[in-house]
Amino acid sequence: MAVLAELDHSKISTVDFASADFKQNARRIVASWAQADPFYIVGSEYTEVICGRYADANEVFLDTERFSSELPKGRGFEKFDKYMGIQVLAQTDGEAHGRIRKLLMPAFSSTNLERLEERITGIVDTMIDKIAAKGRAFDGMADYGAMIIVGALLDAMLNLNEAQKEVFLALHEVLPLTTYTKTGESYPPECVAAFAWAREMVNSIIKERRARPGDDFISQLIAARDQDDKLTDEELFNQTFTVCGAALSATSRAMGGVLHALYSHPEQLAILQKEPKLMNIGIEECLRFASGGYFTFPRVAVCDTQVGGTQIRKGMVVRPSPQAANLDPLAFPDPLKFDVRRNPRRILSFGTGPHLCVGNRLGRFAISIAVSRLITRLPQARLADPQFKPAYGGAIGELRIFELPMLTH
Repeated sequence: MAVLAELDHSKISTVDFASADFKQNARRIVASWAQADPFYIVGSEYTEVICGRYADANEVFLDTERFSSELPKGRGFEKFDKYMGIQVLAQTDGEAHGRIRKLLMPAFSSTNLERLEERITGIVDTMIDKIAAKGRAFDGMADYGAMIIVGALLDAMLNLNEAQKEVFLALHEVLPLTTYTKTGESYPPECVAAFAWAREMVNSIIKERRARPGDDFISQLIAARDQDDKLTDEELFNQTFTVCGAALSATSRAMGGVLHALYSHPEQLAILQKEPKLMNIGIEECLRFASGGYFTFPRVAVCDTQVGGTQIRKGMVVRPSPQAANLDPLAFPDPLKFDVRRNPRRILSFGTGPHLCVGNRLGRFAISIAVSRLITRLPQARLADPQFKPAYGGAIGELRIFELPMLTH
């Protein structure tokens, strides 16, 4: 770790990413990062470098030679080990990353998603039926947004039963707590318990699908492993665990951002209702404007280098901010204007380069179906309070909307 004296003190910040105040003002704060040099956050065990400009964040994402996704384990890095030792795809590099990614990709292909379209649409319509039946008021998150990926991923794609889904929903709820773990502290007991429960369930599911394979994603992954002998049992477990549990967070928080962006801009929502052909580029604009995440998985510098005029020493933790980059005026003119006709190109909400989120197609696909069905089936739906300001929670790096009070008409 670089000593304090070696750093440009004008680029040192004291931002507390764990504070409630930061969460509530994160959108305004990260927008300022989009026009600033990368800056330092100095801790007792390591120094972080925050990259907010589009060019800077993109550089970090693309250059795996200088910035490794495999962070050290152990003291000082507890909060970065969000999955408590589970080796997720996003935190591997090189040959191991390429091999596992190759096995995962067919399940997220356009052909496979098209096969799931009817089932996902049916799941979404059932959710809307329940909203319509319960009365005029509903919660856009609890009744809809937070549950979209549950249906699309856990039900349609993974074919889990209710008991199995319950395990991963419980994990999803406590997972953010790991990122608030302080140096030298143990992980919260509720996280340890949820992980143990999920580990037992994943092993059970793998055993079940190996004995009675189907056309679901887990069966496909097992079949690929058994035929080609490319994944060890531990690798198979890690990726199944990641897809079952970890993938819930990104899309559920993104769905919250999408719904709030659209329904807090009714004139833009009306454009999508009148011109449904704009749906895909409209969703891209929603994800650019409010993807729900200001950080993704961190990197660590493997050599002394620099980004955007800021010196980075070997061993520093480097954190590109997708949300800040999406608000960079050099990449997206007038970035704080929400415009469903914008058609933004190469947004960083799902990362880019070799670590582009393997599930980004599923996320976009499920969100597009969910928004399309909602504005078609409940065309008069709106925010209960047009001036509603969301309260945010979730892991450090996330902006997970707690609730979104809405009316059907």
